[in-house]
Amino acid sequence: MEELEIFITKAQACLKHPQERQRAEALLRRWAALWAGPRRALATTFSNHGAFLHFDQLIGTTWAHVFSFHAAPRHGLSMRGPDTDRMRKSHKLRANPLDRSGLDAVYDAWSARPEGRPAGNAVEFLLDETSDETWEACLQDALTRL
Repeated sequence: MEELEIFITKAQACLKHPQERQRAEALLRRWAALWAGPRRALATTFSNHGAFLHFDQLIGTTWAHVFSFHAAPRHGLSMRGPDTDRMRKSHKLRANPLDRSGLDAVYDAWSARPEGRPAGNAVEFLLDETSDETWEACLQDALTRL
């Protein structure tokens, strides 16, 4: 959970209003708590584009990046997923191909939501444009389909 604490600090610094900061913290803590398990992992990375909290899962014998939260000063907090590289991994990793059916099911469910924005082979949700009910539905979609 150290990864989560680091990311929450970075995310809160990118949000202007105290209510947004509290909402973001509650959202991130809920998603991280329910994502826990031996086949699931959290990882934090940083770049010039902001901070990222990656939600990864072992699918078969291949670790897949399922989705990530992105915190950036100009854009606030957003979530993008599922893995945009899932098609290549299902073909290129011939010895251990990725079974992308679960990731495709998550993509289909998330892309049907009106708050979701197309982002290539993924869907993006912005904190300030997405209701709490939609965040919960997206979390349940990911948990039940993977």
